Amino acid sequence: MAESIVAIDWTLIVQAVNFLIFMVLINKFLFQPLLKLMEEREGELSGIYSEAEALKKKAESILKEVDEVLEKAKEEAKKLIDSAVKEARQEREKIISMAQEEATAKIESAKKEIWESFEREKEKIEAEADKIAEEIVKKIIGRVA
Repeated sequence: MAESIVAIDWTLIVQAVNFLIFMVLINKFLFQPLLKLMEEREGELSGIYSEAEALKKKAESILKEVDEVLEKAKEEAKKLIDSAVKEARQEREKIISMAQEEATAKIESAKKEIWESFEREKEKIEAEADKIAEEIVKKIIGRVA
């Protein structure tokens, strides 16, 4: 008769027992420490990731605060600039107004001075004309008489 390729005898039982002992030893000395190490690393990575997320949120919060502070600073700078421009315009208008008033006063003063000078010269000319007229009259009366 034909013999089967696989024979079931006492060596199969020994091999099965050896395999089970090997699996228990491998599990105890290799797989359990490896799984424990992997769990520890996963825990560490999880902690690192959560810490990184917390730092990221904190950084975003700080950036938001910085943006708000910058925005406030820009607004205040704009207000200061607008205020300075307004004051400068008011000062310019005041200076122009004062200059116009001063120029008007000087023009009026010059007109008054010119008019007074004109009146004095007119009086001098009238007095001179009166003297000349008297001399002419005296000369005419002196010739006639």
